[in-house]
Amino acid sequence: MILKTRIDVDDLTTGCTFFGTGGGGDKQLGLNMLNPHIDAGKAIEIVDVSNVKDNDWVACAYYSGTIAPPTPEIEALRTRFPWDYYEKELSLGLATLEDHMGVKFAAVAPFELGGINTPAPIDAAVKHGIPCVDGDYSGRAVPEICQNTVCVKGYSMAPMALIDWFGNKSIVEHIINYEMGERLSKALSEVAWGRLGNVAFPVKGKDFHDAIIPDTLTKSYNVGKLIRESRESGDDPADKIVEKVGGWILFRGEVVGRTWENRAGYMFGETEIKGSGIRPGSKMKVWFKNENHITWLDDKPWVTSPDIIEIIDAKTGEPITNTDIKIGDEVSVIGMKTESIFRDPEGLKVLGPSHFGFDLDYKPIEDLV
Repeated sequence: MILKTRIDVDDLTTGCTFFGTGGGGDKQLGLNMLNPHIDAGKAIEIVDVSNVKDNDWVACAYYSGTIAPPTPEIEALRTRFPWDYYEKELSLGLATLEDHMGVKFAAVAPFELGGINTPAPIDAAVKHGIPCVDGDYSGRAVPEICQNTVCVKGYSMAPMALIDWFGNKSIVEHIINYEMGERLSKALSEVAWGRLGNVAFPVKGKDFHDAIIPDTLTKSYNVGKLIRESRESGDDPADKIVEKVGGWILFRGEVVGRTWENRAGYMFGETEIKGSGIRPGSKMKVWFKNENHITWLDDKPWVTSPDIIEIIDAKTGEPITNTDIKIGDEVSVIGMKTESIFRDPEGLKVLGPSHFGFDLDYKPIEDLV
C-alpha cells in the first residue's frame, strides 16, 4: 500500500481511528504526523509482512499515556520546558535502541490500531528511513501493554527505549514481567505530564511472523474509504461498514450521559446512549478504559472485549474517541469479532471482562447479536 495523497492518509487514519474502539489517539494528530510527508512529495509505503526475512530485526514503536484531556494545572506544568522532541520521540527511540543493541531494524511494526497509535509508527519509520509493515500486534487499540500478540506468545518487551517530548531518554535493559514494563512506561509518561514514546518488543523476523496480525492497515484503509464515500454519497456509514467489512450495528441513539476520570495513566469512564431506530427506548451503557470494553443493554451485560465496540457519528461516520464524545451526539455503535488469538484462554486472560475486574464470562459477539 502506497499513500500518495492527503485523501489516502485521511482514509487510513480514519479507519485506524475506527479500530481504535474509542481510544488509540486523536485522528487530527495522526494526520498532522503524516500529511507533512505527503506535502513534501514523499510517498509513504506500507509493506507486506512477507517482506520481513527471518533474520531481520523488527521493532515496535508506540506511545503510552492517558488520553484524558489535560487540566489547566497539568498544562501549565508541562509547558514550562521546550518540547524539542515532540513527534520525534519514536524515531529517536529507534536510533537509541539500535545503538544499544548493536543492530539495524529492517522495519517497524505498529503495536495497535488508532488515530495516533498507527500513524505514529508510520511517521517514525519514514523519519528513520525504514518501512512500516501492513499489520499490527493487536488488531484494534488496547489500553495495556500486555494485551497484544507478542505478549500472549511470550516474546520479550525489553530491551526498550523510552523517550519523552522533552528529550529525556531511558533504556530499560530488563523487566521481570509485562506488568512491570507497563508500570515503568506509564510512570515515565506521568513524569512527563503526558505521553511517552516507546520502542520495544525487538524481535527477529521468525518471531515477528509468529505474532503479527497481517493486513490490518489495508483493512483500516478500506473502512476509512467506506466512511468517506458514504459521506459523499449520502449513504448510511454504519450500514456500509457492516455490509462490506462485516460486523453488526449494535445500537443507534443519542448520548445522554458521560462520566470519566483520569487515573493511573488511563482514562476510565462510562457513556450512556438512549436508543432510537433499531432499539427505541432502550438504553446502552459502555464502560471504557481508554477503549470501549464492556456494554450493558437495558442494564444487562452484553457485548464485551476482546470483541470490537466502536462508536461513530451517525451521519458522517467519523469515529468518536472517548476523549471527544459528548452529550447530545447522535451515534451508531458497531460491533465486530476480534482476532481469534484473543478468544483463546491466554488471550481472554489479558483482554476478557475478568481482566478489567468484571465478574462476567466472555460470550462471543456472534452469539449475542
